[in-house]
Amino acid sequence: MEELKRRILHEAVIGEGDIIHVDMFLNHCMDMELMERMGNALAKRFKGEKITKVLTAESSGIALACFTARALDVPVIYAKKFQTGYIDPNVYSAETHSFSMDKSYTLRVSKKYLAPEDRVLLVDDILSNGQTILSLLELVSKARGEVVGVGIAIEKAMRDGGRVLRSMGIRVEALATVQAIENDQIILA
Repeated sequence: MEELKRRILHEAVIGEGDIIHVDMFLNHCMDMELMERMGNALAKRFKGEKITKVLTAESSGIALACFTARALDVPVIYAKKFQTGYIDPNVYSAETHSFSMDKSYTLRVSKKYLAPEDRVLLVDDILSNGQTILSLLELVSKARGEVVGVGIAIEKAMRDGGRVLRSMGIRVEALATVQAIENDQIILA
């Protein structure tokens, strides 16, 4: 997606290690028109897959998941990181670790919202090591549903997440792929 690539190259800020800050348009202060176009682009890539649900993890992937689900005309579910009084205690759960935040979480989805007949598209903002997506895969597996693919705004190809998922036979579609960060420059595929 050329528009997203341009925004990454002109606005993203490189942080410590290979952290790419895109919070000025993607996951903190969101450009809603861009988010809608990205959701439409992901939905177009998975058109014909008979998707029944879109699943993401709290919280950075929620907006993209919502626009993708809207374009597919299906519900969106987000796995919660914390047990609250607002979530049914009867949940599917999976552990995940965020390397960018150096924290582990338990992701939870109410058993009411994932079923064996569901064909699920997983959506997130950034794919790096793939831990969140692997945990979402586990949630769908526990529900005996089927994952039809993974839609990502930005994939970091210099990390293992995409390779691991593809080696498992999972279709991964990224709207932009970062090949490397060299000399404080982002190099896109």
